Amino acid sequence: MSPARKTDKIQVEHLNFFYGFNQALFDITLKIPPQKITALIGPSGCGKSTFLRCLNRMNDEIPHTRAEGDIQLDGADIYDFNLVELRQRIGLVFQKPNPFLQSIHNNVAMGPRSLGIERGSKLDDWIEQLLKRVYLWDEIGGDTTLPAQSLSLGQQQRLCIARTLAVKPDVILMDEPCSALDPIATLRIEDLMRDLRKEYTIVIVTHNMQQAARVSDQTAFFWLGKLVEYGTTKKLFTRPSEELTEAYISGRVG
Repeated sequence: MSPARKTDKIQVEHLNFFYGFNQALFDITLKIPPQKITALIGPSGCGKSTFLRCLNRMNDEIPHTRAEGDIQLDGADIYDFNLVELRQRIGLVFQKPNPFLQSIHNNVAMGPRSLGIERGSKLDDWIEQLLKRVYLWDEIGGDTTLPAQSLSLGQQQRLCIARTLAVKPDVILMDEPCSALDPIATLRIEDLMRDLRKEYTIVIVTHNMQQAARVSDQTAFFWLGKLVEYGTTKKLFTRPSEELTEAYISGRVG
């Protein structure tokens, strides 16, 4: 594999992925820049979420799967990291909010406690800072003893983002984080993503092309497990290089 440039946060080369005998990804090569939002678009079943989960080896949890090719994080092979360290550096926000059946405080505190990142009053300050960052602190009146399940779905998803941020990652993966949310909650998440981009590298899977156009800097278009086109969002949506990309964006296929 060629050395990753300093401008690459994640570098993927010739990635193939298999579920048993079924190949889901075919020779994927792309470079994800730091402190940008990269959107993955394409129809259902095209490999977007599979690719996303390859980046922090979440697919390792699925029996009879196999990956070929190379993925680097800051120039280091992701298979040279232990899973705890890798998933600390590359966090994942799931499609549906999945807060723990505990208080808001314990949801955010669990990761830092287990990793020894923050403790005591410093941990409390860190939790307050994170909840303010995801616009939750004022909404809960600063009461972190409230059960996480008492929050609305949109608030729960922002809590899950705070939980991901709590372990101080470099990269945040988001697998359709707004698909279960109403339009107002979706806009709050999009505003949050724009703010987080100042410090984090974000990769988002979305079926909502308007969302991709609104929030992302780079867009990758997947079709039947293959990467059809990848480039700046503005160019891909206004002057796509591939006819299939134009057909998908215009709604003629997909």
